[in-house]
Amino acid sequence: MISIDKRIKFRVNSFGIVTVMFFLLLVQSVAAQQKNDSVFSAAIISKIALMPADAGKSFYLNADKSANPETLLIFLSPECPLCQNYSSVLNDLYKQYSDRVNIYGIIPGKAYSAIDVKAFQKDYHIPFPLLTDPHKELTQYLQATVTPQVILLDKEYRLLYKGAIDNRLQSLGKQRLKPTAFYLNDALQASLSNKIISIKRTKAVGCIINDY
Repeated sequence: MISIDKRIKFRVNSFGIVTVMFFLLLVQSVAAQQKNDSVFSAAIISKIALMPADAGKSFYLNADKSANPETLLIFLSPECPLCQNYSSVLNDLYKQYSDRVNIYGIIPGKAYSAIDVKAFQKDYHIPFPLLTDPHKELTQYLQATVTPQVILLDKEYRLLYKGAIDNRLQSLGKQRLKPTAFYLNDALQASLSNKIISIKRTKAVGCIINDY
C-alpha cells in the first residue's frame, strides 16, 4: 500500500513533468512560428502575379534582375489616411535608398482600380512602382495585416525587418508629434552596412487590410 507521503510526492513529480513538457511544447511552437515568419520561399514569391498601376502585363518580383541585395515591400491602401500621411516619409526613403534597394508599393485586394492607384500615385508624388496584389497571395504569404506596413527581405527573400516605418503611430488615433525611433531607416542602414539589425520586428499600426 502506497503511503500518503509517497502519493503526494508522486503527484508533485507528475505535475512538474507535465509543466516541463508544456513549456517545451510552447517554446517549440513559438520557435516554429518565428521560423515560418522569417524564412520565405523564393520559389513561391517568384510565382505570385502582381498587377502594375498601368494594368499591363503581370509583374513578378523576380523579374527585377538588378544587383540590389534587398527588396522593400510597402503595403499601402490609397484611401488609408495613414498611408497618405506617410507618403512624404516613404518618398524620402526612396530617394535615399532606391539605388541600393528594390522598392515596391503593394496594394492588397481588388478594391482599387488602376485609375484609383494612378490617382493615389500622382496625388502623393509616389516615385516607386505601385503593384496590386489582386488575390492577396503575397499579402497573406508574408502575413501583412495593416497598411502602412513594411517588409524588408534580402536577396534570398529571408526576412530582415517587418513592421512599422517608425514609432510616430502609438495606436489608432494616437500619435507623437515627431517619431523618436526610425525602425525602417535603421534596418536599411544596418543591413546595407553588413551590420546586425538591432530591431527586426515591430508592431505596425494602421488600416486593417480588408477581405476584398
